[in-house]
Amino acid sequence: MTTEPNWAPDIPKPDAPHNGETWEEIIPLGSRLVPPAFPVTCLPIWLRNMIDGVAEETQTAPDIAAAFGLGALSTAAGGKAIIRVRGGWHEPLNLFLACVAPPATRKSAVFRAMTAPLYAAEEALVTAGRAKTRQAELLRLQLEEADKQARTRAVRTGSASDLAEAESTALALAEITVPHEVQLIAKNVTPEECSTILSEQDGRLAILSAEGDIFDIICGRYSNGVPTLTPFLEAHAGDVLKVNRRSRAEYVKSPALTIAVCIQPAVLTVIAEKPRLRGQGLLARFLYALPPDTVGYRKSAPDLVPDDVRETYTDTLQTIVLSLAEWDQPQVLSLSPAADQLVTAFQDEIEPKLRAGIGELDSLRDWAGKLVGACVRIAGLLHLATHADDGFRKPVTEDIMRDAIEIARYHIAHAAACFGVMVEGPHTQLARDALNWITKNDKVTQSRTFSQRDLHRRLQSKAKDAATVSAVLSLLDTHGYIRSLPQPERDSRGGRTPSPRFSVNPVLFEQR
Repeated sequence: MTTEPNWAPDIPKPDAPHNGETWEEIIPLGSRLVPPAFPVTCLPIWLRNMIDGVAEETQTAPDIAAAFGLGALSTAAGGKAIIRVRGGWHEPLNLFLACVAPPATRKSAVFRAMTAPLYAAEEALVTAGRAKTRQAELLRLQLEEADKQARTRAVRTGSASDLAEAESTALALAEITVPHEVQLIAKNVTPEECSTILSEQDGRLAILSAEGDIFDIICGRYSNGVPTLTPFLEAHAGDVLKVNRRSRAEYVKSPALTIAVCIQPAVLTVIAEKPRLRGQGLLARFLYALPPDTVGYRKSAPDLVPDDVRETYTDTLQTIVLSLAEWDQPQVLSLSPAADQLVTAFQDEIEPKLRAGIGELDSLRDWAGKLVGACVRIAGLLHLATHADDGFRKPVTEDIMRDAIEIARYHIAHAAACFGVMVEGPHTQLARDALNWITKNDKVTQSRTFSQRDLHRRLQSKAKDAATVSAVLSLLDTHGYIRSLPQPERDSRGGRTPSPRFSVNPVLFEQR
């Protein structure tokens, strides 16, 4: 892992001459972490092969497919298993995952490939459940008729036996529950809808999407801009969730909500403007991924996912979903002694880094404080992905826990990068976009100059007005990336005023 800016990996010493010019040393806009690639070797072979194959076919970083792969496992196991660490410490196996990727990066293609078996499994569960629903509906209708007759008879006769029968029939009718149609997956739901579906689905639901609209909803799209967080917070932790209905209040004893979405980088800035999201702990519950942008480096004719790889992935994931769906009560997974020792060692490693003011993870302490628990959840998912049929009979091994810790370390670096984006000012991010354009534009590379109008055209979809572009230019000038040139004189024959021009520090072109 490096902390050097990825657009200027080596910056010469101050006042270094370049082609007769002397420039001051560049002051980096900020040391952006370049996080590591997802450790796919930590995953079961059937999942690893699919992630590698999808990444190759779509020419995307494996991180995106890995995020949806973990989300798929969480969808399968959430609400169906928990893992006991020690004492009263138990973790549910549902995850919140957010992968940050710009537009036009084939997120939807990755999403479809990784989630298709889940939708097929959901359809199979719906079909299988229809017979039970019809039987329950028929029994309810029969009891409703019996209840009506018993009440009529009890009122007419007033006998003790008829009253007792009426009471017994009424109780039987009240206990009849017609199961709702199975729903594993939702795309975008309001907090109220989320609570309702969780209550209807025995506390299970996965919000999966190639876009990040759920963050817009959480931020208050339907509540006058006021975030509504309670269902999401409680359904991540597995805390009792109260659902208020018109007729009565219902309680979901152990909700297990999965979220796996892709969001655009701009969403991170929007999130940063909602301090309540972090203050109440929602952002700390997500595992983040900030993969490299592959646009501009993609092969036109990549290898396709091999048929056997896709079939193995589909069959295995559907088997896990359908087999776990048969469990009426969550199964409790356990750790082997060696795996437990690894958890303790990881805790001992992380804890000092949370110390206020001096800890390496102090700026991420809200997020990092939940990391060991997230690591244990990942271990539980990897365990079930490896032992789908009898995972609850075997303890989580040392090797699986070591893989889970490696994945957790990956997420430390990516969380640091994402939270770094959140705290950057909007002009800083635009300045990064400007630098990216400056170093890749052939015209600018040849002349080492550009105009304000040129940059405005490039940033017009992101910069709301000319004042914003001026602020970006001022920022780049202050940091030594560019400097203004003498203002061109206006043509005596008329025409529009020439746009201000800027010279580019030659350092930016030396490492292209």
